[in-house]
Formats: sequence, structure tokens, C-alpha cells
Amino acid sequence: MKKFLRLLCLAAILCVGYLALTQPRDGQAPAIENIGSEAEELAGQVKGMYEEYGSAAVEQADEALGDAVEQADQVIEEAVDSAVEGAKEGFLQSIKESVSSFFDGLFAETD
Repeated sequence: MKKFLRLLCLAAILCVGYLALTQPRDGQAPAIENIGSEAEELAGQVKGMYEEYGSAAVEQADEALGDAVEQADQVIEEAVDSAVEGAKEGFLQSIKESVSSFFDGLFAETD
């Protein structure tokens, strides 16, 4: 956002400089007062553009960030659920194997 604002300010400065050097008034060089009023008008236009387009860009970035956070939350929740389910299945399988091994050992023929 700072780069965008700097770019707008640079464009405004360049426009003012261009107007000051290339726009003579009634065959004479432009007066300082005219340059000042034109600069104020241009600054107002740049400010309006920033408020219109800059705020829209910020809103879009906020929405995109909110969407990304929601998606990340969903992915994390799914991963946690999957890990819990995997741990539960692994635990149950381990208990089944332990019980089976216990009874196999209990009823196994001794040499």
C-alpha cells in the first residue's frame, strides 16, 4: 500500500512539474500562484483517487486474507480430525493385537 501511495505522489509531482514547465499563460511563463493552485487541485485529485482505489484495494486484501484464514482453519481442522481418527484406529488395532497375542501366548503349547 505504501508503494502505491508513493507512486501516486510521484505521479502528482511529475504532473505538476510538467505543467509548470510546459503551460505558459498568455505567452508568459506561469505564475507561482497558478502553479500552487494547480498543484493543490492535482493533489486533491490524487487524494480522491487514493481514497477511491486505495480503500477498495485494502478491502479486497482484507477479504482475501479472511478467506485464506478460513481455508487454513478448515485444513487444520481436517488434519487434526484425521490425525485423531488415525490415532484412535492405531490404538484400537494395537489393543486387538495385544489381546490376541496374550491369548495366543496363554493357550500356546509349551515345549
